[in-house]
Amino acid sequence: MRKRKLSRPHVDLLEIINKVAEISNLRDIEFVIEVGCDNVDCFIGGLHVVRMRGMSDKFKIKRSFIVKWHPNPVERACFREAYLREIAYYKSAVPVLLDIQRRYKVIEGLRMKFPNCIFSSTERGKECVTVLIEHREYFFFDRLNKIDLNHAILVIKNLAKLHALSFTLAKVDPQKFNEIKDIFSKDVQYGDATVIPKSLITFFLASVAVVSDTDAKEKLMKLAPSIILVLNKCTSPIENYGTICHSDCWNNNLIFKYQNKKPVDSLLVDFQLSRYASPVTDLSYFFYMSTESSFLDKHYDSLINIYYGTLSAVLRQCDLFAEDIYPRGVFQKHLEDYSVYGLVEALISMKIITAESEEVTKLTEMKYNQPDELCQYELENQSLYTERVNGVVNHFFKKNYALYNVLSL
Repeated sequence: MRKRKLSRPHVDLLEIINKVAEISNLRDIEFVIEVGCDNVDCFIGGLHVVRMRGMSDKFKIKRSFIVKWHPNPVERACFREAYLREIAYYKSAVPVLLDIQRRYKVIEGLRMKFPNCIFSSTERGKECVTVLIEHREYFFFDRLNKIDLNHAILVIKNLAKLHALSFTLAKVDPQKFNEIKDIFSKDVQYGDATVIPKSLITFFLASVAVVSDTDAKEKLMKLAPSIILVLNKCTSPIENYGTICHSDCWNNNLIFKYQNKKPVDSLLVDFQLSRYASPVTDLSYFFYMSTESSFLDKHYDSLINIYYGTLSAVLRQCDLFAEDIYPRGVFQKHLEDYSVYGLVEALISMKIITAESEEVTKLTEMKYNQPDELCQYELENQSLYTERVNGVVNHFFKKNYALYNVLSL
């Protein structure tokens, strides 16, 4: 969805904008509202970029922020739990994780940066999340571009920092951690296996149909009836080695800061699906939703090492040792058992995430209303879709990761 200016904003959206102006102490405001933005699609609607300027005392001030708010009240009701989860993340988890960083004086290169949620509402019918963002510094990544090593390293390090802070909190303040854990233990999407849409199996099988390796295809066909349970198990709480996870870490939810056209920093955005689960669910989701075959072949192992090295470094800053908190052997076992999560999610979503922007709205509507038509739809980028599907499948089986282990955990 290319960005377009909104000339007649809904009264509720205007109310949100005015609230942000009030919080920012701005008067005589002018603003432009954009639906979507240049390099990111709003897959389920509801993302608005607002550029505001106004006066504070005698100074002209500019503010840019993202408003997540569905104009359709039916959709707003459907995604209420996702709004509540993101608000809980900003209000309950972020302050405590920031306090851990301050308490242990985590150094700049290992410090996690969180978006600034300036305003949110849990009022029924008026759910929204508003996050400040400096568009002059941070930019979304185009999901159709191939992510390179420099971008991926920044993302992997951010995940490691997030997970390390969660591990630290569990160790140094178990009571507070358990309070937060309880908030994030039931997954927004897959926490109740009885209500997970069975249509996901149809999307999964559509991707399996383009798999070239006949042995892998046969194994995935056999897995198909179990993917609902796989998703439920992978996103369920685990003992000892679970963390607060982002849970939707892929290209559409990443923003980057550049110097001389090179990425030097990144932020994770959109925490509507955040959960308590194995850290590997974040890693496998990112790798299989955001990268392609040649990248995985060249860089996967080194990025896994960078992840564990960064995790270890943050834990050391907090006077903890990785081998005591998340032993490398346990981490490797999680890679074997939980990488199936990223595989299944990628095969379900690959047709939409490789579609051209003009096709996304149509495909998303099909996903929820005509799943059979979506599976039969041939993309403008059909060759990219086929290549990406085969890339993640080949990598998964080359690594000898397990399809069914998670079901017995």
